Amino acid sequence: MRGTLTVKKVYGNTNFQNVKINILPVKQYILVSGLFYPDDHNSYKLSGSFDSYVQGYIKKIVQSQKGNDFIIYDVNILAGTIIKTEYSPSSSPKKSILNFDIVINSDYKLFNNSYRLDNTSKKIISKNDIYKLIEEIGMNDPNTLQEVHVFSHAYWNGPILVNTDSGRGDCDMRKADITSGTINSANFKNAFTTNGYIKIWGCSFPVATNALFSKFRNNKQYSTTKIISDTVVFNFSPNTFFFYPKGESAVDLLPQINNILGTTYKASDSIKLTFLEIKKILIYNYLSVYAGVIAKNIGVKVISALPATYANIDPTFHIAPSTMANVTFYKKHLEVEINENYGVFDEATVQRLETIYNS
Repeated sequence: MRGTLTVKKVYGNTNFQNVKINILPVKQYILVSGLFYPDDHNSYKLSGSFDSYVQGYIKKIVQSQKGNDFIIYDVNILAGTIIKTEYSPSSSPKKSILNFDIVINSDYKLFNNSYRLDNTSKKIISKNDIYKLIEEIGMNDPNTLQEVHVFSHAYWNGPILVNTDSGRGDCDMRKADITSGTINSANFKNAFTTNGYIKIWGCSFPVATNALFSKFRNNKQYSTTKIISDTVVFNFSPNTFFFYPKGESAVDLLPQINNILGTTYKASDSIKLTFLEIKKILIYNYLSVYAGVIAKNIGVKVISALPATYANIDPTFHIAPSTMANVTFYKKHLEVEINENYGVFDEATVQRLETIYNS
């Protein structure tokens, strides 16, 4: 994929010098399409995948890389194929296919009142196959992986590729994959170019976390236009920190505050929080999601929905306007870089926010 070629320059009968020409590495791309798995919203029927988004993005890469050598891996979990296409301006694209089992509706079983893929007998594409692909690039063609895109449903714990139960042949990406040693961190990191990244296109929307952030933003001390000093005190009257989901019992939001700050507030208390304490609560959430854990533990940049934001998919993936207030919170008051309204999780930002959190 890369190397150095030595060429002797000759002018007439005179040899002037040997010139070394660096052969640039061939950039590589991995695009993954997760499933529209069975749930309450589609009558427990497997209704396809996110492949159309992958195909649309492949067209963008092909257009942007026209005239270059590059490689695209199209990971289609539903169809059970990983298609490697090698592009070159001097020849037609060359394809090779790795086949797995396809996914069908009867693969889903009811576990704990939720339909999950029962992956104990079939060999479908899982997170481990995607991690392995990245690690092999890190071993065999280091510093060539430019982008990894995961088009799927997602939540704070990671992309939901097929919706498996964590104890039955787990296929979905989770934080524990990074922290438990499932991933070879060195090979994983070595795969990426200096400006390479992973983009997770799905949601990161714990409803109760969004409710908590709303309590902070609705306080009269909060501002989206001016810098707020860390010492500014936010006052909250008793029983402020209850959330009332439609048709459900009230949810007490105080455990989120107490668990992060080590406090013992009760619902009946009048509560005072400095803005520094509020920032620490946001930082904790930033550091704790799947993207934050990859950035911290492996050192690879991830672009992902910020905590308490979610993605709409029509006509293309984008952060929902209704959650943009949380994007502004992170951008304005924590100086998190924003990429098309998704958050950037990188090693430098993680280290900077950890310093604030530990202060």
